[in-house]
Amino acid sequence: MSEGRVKKTVLFIFKVTVSVLAVAFLLSRLDIRNTFGFLALSSKPLWLLSLLILVLSQVISSYRWYLLLQPLDFTLSWFRVFKIYFTGMFFSLFLPTVVGGDAVKTFYIADNMKRAPSAFYTVLADRVIGMAGQQVFALAGVVLVWSYFPFWLSAGLLSFVLVFYVTIFLLPRLFTLVHSVVKKLRELPREKLFIYWNRPDTVLKAWGLSLVIHLCVTICHILIGVSLGFKIPIAAYMVVYPVSAIVATLPLSLNGIGLREAAYVYMLGFFGVGREEAFALGLMWFSIVLLNGAIGGIPYLFGGKLKLDEIRKSTAGG
Repeated sequence: MSEGRVKKTVLFIFKVTVSVLAVAFLLSRLDIRNTFGFLALSSKPLWLLSLLILVLSQVISSYRWYLLLQPLDFTLSWFRVFKIYFTGMFFSLFLPTVVGGDAVKTFYIADNMKRAPSAFYTVLADRVIGMAGQQVFALAGVVLVWSYFPFWLSAGLLSFVLVFYVTIFLLPRLFTLVHSVVKKLRELPREKLFIYWNRPDTVLKAWGLSLVIHLCVTICHILIGVSLGFKIPIAAYMVVYPVSAIVATLPLSLNGIGLREAAYVYMLGFFGVGREEAFALGLMWFSIVLLNGAIGGIPYLFGGKLKLDEIRKSTAGG
């Protein structure tokens, strides 16, 4: 077995271990029978509505990515990008990281190895601009429910948002650092690496779509909370979801399993939500995310499987 394969295997085992330990810890701290009781009493129509809203947000996300592909001369139609985006969602169910579907999207978009860095960069830009929109909700939420959190947590969240945005704006001045940290971008020339800073119109449109997308996701969480009978401020969801999402994307667990639910339990606890109820929300959201990913398989399985040669023809000359 090669050294690279050994490292991947060890990392996979580590992530599985972290997820198992996190779930075991949560189960040891709550009565799972009560959690199932809350799930049984929850509103199924609201759960279904949350799923539909999440799917809608993913359709909007595919259009955001379509906008970000254009500055780097990818000439695919929006419908083709939509199919690739949903295919990535589908494969993210089977790959061992939250962002595993991004690798699939990069694979489909890149027509050859020379185009792979550009394709990867559009996916990365889509992630970062999505996170930028998410942080706006976190910022607003923290301000609105400041008194519920200890000072260190509120200040920490605000500092994180501030550092995130300052770093994004200063990246063109950190050219050497970016190249040294993100190996996959080393083949991109400077003018392409910072092309989005020269296309503020595209970035602002994508950022605006991110706000709409995360409004949808926040509404999903509100609906789940209502279905479980939560009586907490609406602004609470604006903070709880971003924090849980960030924790889930940390490369420490298998697709965020365990850590995501722990974040929900911890954050919702500040609003008087019991562990069993908070864990129930985490499970309901996880089920919605899983079904959303499964729906992503429809374009792949029944809409004509995307072939690499088709993608190459679409991007020829790009």
